[in-house]
Amino acid sequence: MPLDIPTLLVAVALASAFCTAARVLLWRMHPTTPGLARWAWAGACGTVALAFILPHGAIPWLVSLSFAEALIVAGLVLAWDGFRRFIGRPPLPTRALAAIAVVVLGWLVASRADASLEVLVGGNAVLVAILSALIARELLAAPEPDLLAMRATGWAYAANAGVFLVRLITAADHGVHAVSPANLEGIAPFVPLWWLGMTIAVTLGMALMTAERLQADLDSQANRDPLTGALNRRSFSLIAEQAMQRSRRHGRPLSVLVMDLDRFKQVNDRLGHDAGDALLCQFVAVAGKVLRREDVFCRFGGEEFVALLPDASAEHGLMAAERVRAGFARESLGQSAADAPFAVTVSIGVGELEPDEDIESLLRRADAALYRAKHAGRDRCELAEDARNNGDDDGLKTASEA
Repeated sequence: MPLDIPTLLVAVALASAFCTAARVLLWRMHPTTPGLARWAWAGACGTVALAFILPHGAIPWLVSLSFAEALIVAGLVLAWDGFRRFIGRPPLPTRALAAIAVVVLGWLVASRADASLEVLVGGNAVLVAILSALIARELLAAPEPDLLAMRATGWAYAANAGVFLVRLITAADHGVHAVSPANLEGIAPFVPLWWLGMTIAVTLGMALMTAERLQADLDSQANRDPLTGALNRRSFSLIAEQAMQRSRRHGRPLSVLVMDLDRFKQVNDRLGHDAGDALLCQFVAVAGKVLRREDVFCRFGGEEFVALLPDASAEHGLMAAERVRAGFARESLGQSAADAPFAVTVSIGVGELEPDEDIESLLRRADAALYRAKHAGRDRCELAEDARNNGDDDGLKTASEA
């Protein structure tokens, strides 16, 4: 039985209006999230476009379709700009917007001048396919592969690009009447159905993307130190346990660095807590440059930091510690000379995981080495004793001796 297209269009218009309301609500609930306002306006453009299509016969078909399809393109451009903002990319450049506007205007003028429905429908199919493909590329190439809702939304836009290419090919092969919403035959009835499904799918994708982003932010707040952005102690404990198991399973070494900023209390007392906070962030930045990508770095508390070095022996850990110490000494030298009558440095204890040893024991040994570095004059790196050594210091080495 043929589908009743006017009734179908009414259903699509109602669904589009409800989806637009949902996007507006999403925007109002999270007004600081980039891109949500653009998504709401994109939905409004789609709803108004349907309002031009619904009164078929009351308005000249070429006129109503011209306004409707221009609004559809505008909605896609707004959605594209919103997705770019959401994933942290800059807004669409003014030149790109101007180029799109010129193309759309030229397309509408050409269709009106020739009174050509073919030019109007064909141009719309091309523009929608291109813009949908660009949105899909934006989402699928975003540097957050674990955000599944973003990937699913990207594939939805890729499918939309494919559908409109099919629409273009069908119109070219069988004439524009085959895809006209006024035609009850051919694929025409499936265009509103696809519009309905795409509107719901994209709106759901936007809501899920926002939820994913909020959950990622919550996870980051739970797992990272809010001041420096380094992992916190809770995260380190979980990661260290897994790293220890991998180390034993594969017979690979595992080392830790326990680091403490020297004279940090004096920095806070003499220069203020803002200076102390800046110093902590500076140290984290230095460590981030020196340590490897696979190393795990965290703020353990106050001015104490810990780094976990997979596949690193004690000797390699000692060399890494010396790079951190020397790098921080260079970075903080100018600030110390200008603002404080003492050097701002770091002392580091290094330990390697031994057979049948747990992480807590390893940290205690590295912590003991750290305090020996403190007592030996600060601004130095010390290697931890063997777990079976009861206190003989003869086996200790400094980084300068290694």
